[in-house]
Amino acid sequence: MSTLHIALGVVLFAVATAILYVWGLRKSVTQPADLERALLHKCAGRVVKYLKKHASITDDEIAKLIGNVTAGQFWSRRRVRVGDAKKFTGEVTRYLLEQQYIVSSGRRKYVPKK
Repeated sequence: MSTLHIALGVVLFAVATAILYVWGLRKSVTQPADLERALLHKCAGRVVKYLKKHASITDDEIAKLIGNVTAGQFWSRRRVRVGDAKKFTGEVTRYLLEQQYIVSSGRRKYVPKK
């Protein structure tokens, strides 16, 4: 092996290491937002699944459904859990209304959008 081959190998190894480091750093910086988004999506999925079998749902029923939901990423040990279900219910209903999965039918009562 010549000196050029060795130098080229070292440079390529350094570039690959730098790329992996930046990718991992970016993942760790965006992880809290990704975990919150996953938790919101999982809670919304439970509400939509409930509405497939029932005609309507109230805020109290949503709070019971999402009470102990946890979410995480497959490559990380970090998990996020619903702490205050009544507080998180507002975020879940707002998300479902924005995505047009549900519509409001009266005070604190929701039905699936047809």
